[in-house]
Amino acid sequence: MPHDHTHDHGHSHDHGHHHLSAEMGDRLVVWAVAINVLLTVAQVIGGWLADSVALIADGVHNFSDAAALVLAFGARRLARRGPSPEMSFGWDRAEVVAALVNYVALILVALWLLAEAAGRLANPPEVAGWPVVWLALLALVIDLGTAALTFSLAKDSVNIRAAFLHNLADAGASVAVIVGGVMILLWDFRLVDPVLTIAISAIILWHVAGEIRPVLRILMLGAPPECDSGDVATRLAAIEGVEGVHHLHIWALDEKRDALEAHLVLAEGADYAATIARAKAMLAADFDIRHATLEPETRAAGCADQAAAGGCA
Repeated sequence: MPHDHTHDHGHSHDHGHHHLSAEMGDRLVVWAVAINVLLTVAQVIGGWLADSVALIADGVHNFSDAAALVLAFGARRLARRGPSPEMSFGWDRAEVVAALVNYVALILVALWLLAEAAGRLANPPEVAGWPVVWLALLALVIDLGTAALTFSLAKDSVNIRAAFLHNLADAGASVAVIVGGVMILLWDFRLVDPVLTIAISAIILWHVAGEIRPVLRILMLGAPPECDSGDVATRLAAIEGVEGVHHLHIWALDEKRDALEAHLVLAEGADYAATIARAKAMLAADFDIRHATLEPETRAAGCADQAAAGGCA
């Protein structure tokens, strides 16, 4: 199994690596995490002092950026460790496990914020407008600054690209909070604070709903969405020397690598080595599957798993 990540999949992962060293990339991520954590603290304290749950909601959302970046940073470091006898597939899936924890925490936070906002809709409190506006402006600057810090890394990393896009979305949420603060100052429209809190919570839930599905799919050994197992089986069965395919399983090792195992029923007299080589070449070229385990069988010998499977197709 090849473990060089520049060859594990067909996407172009070697472009742009000459722009930044791994150490410089790590430094950029650490700075991005630091400013987001500081912003979160400022917004939560400011929201508490100003009695603005919308500002606290925006702060929590910004903390999710920091968590996403910590996740990216940890994954970058762990992935460099490579496989070992105990962790033969490497450490890439640690990122997926951490993502699930992060998303579940975000769901709980969003639901708590919705409950808080619902109570405030019935009895909107007095909110200090200026601290809300100034802290949201600071958030907007930091969101854009974080996006700038991670922009160059985002070209090469799907993980950091997600965090980069998350920052741009948060910049939009900060704009919404600024608008709310201005409306409170100009018209004393206090309902805008819980309404914006509900909107920000909805954005968080919508964001999580879109991103938790692929995480669950990987952890549940689901087939990658871009890979049709029926099509793969048909293509394998069409290879010269193959009479049938069964026990076909496709799953994602992590977000970059897919794996496959299958039993191939070979025609009598077929060249075993050449047939397996043709099958592996087709899987790599057409489906970007470079970790394939293929068990050859013949009709005469039968399937080694026949008792467990109840027969072979």
